[in-house]
Amino acid sequence: MTAASLIIERLTRVLHDEIAAIGAGQLETVRELYPEKLSLYEELEAQTEHVERQLQSATPEAQELRASLEVLHGLIRKDHALLQQLTNATERVVKELNRIRDRHGLGGIYEASGSLRPQVVARPQQVDETI
Repeated sequence: MTAASLIIERLTRVLHDEIAAIGAGQLETVRELYPEKLSLYEELEAQTEHVERQLQSATPEAQELRASLEVLHGLIRKDHALLQQLTNATERVVKELNRIRDRHGLGGIYEASGSLRPQVVARPQQVDETI
């Protein structure tokens, strides 16, 4: 097995773990896997020339490498889609929290519909001090 094949195998395992963690809602695990995933991407990037040369040959190893790269590509796309959905959901939560915070802020009192309630404050009473 070549160095690139080992990197691809390890990266495939990490992506499987990350996809499973996202599905289970284990965001701490996703955060913990990130440095390893990044390191493996960088290692694979360093092997690019070797991989390209190997893919140009018509050997069984090249076919096996091509198949493992296709699997890896599919996992990367799935992982990216899940992370994008996670990012979008987080953005929606932040927007909703900001909306609620603004609604209940010090800017006034709000109706159930979210519109500002008119300020009904009694006018100051004038006291006749001539007595």
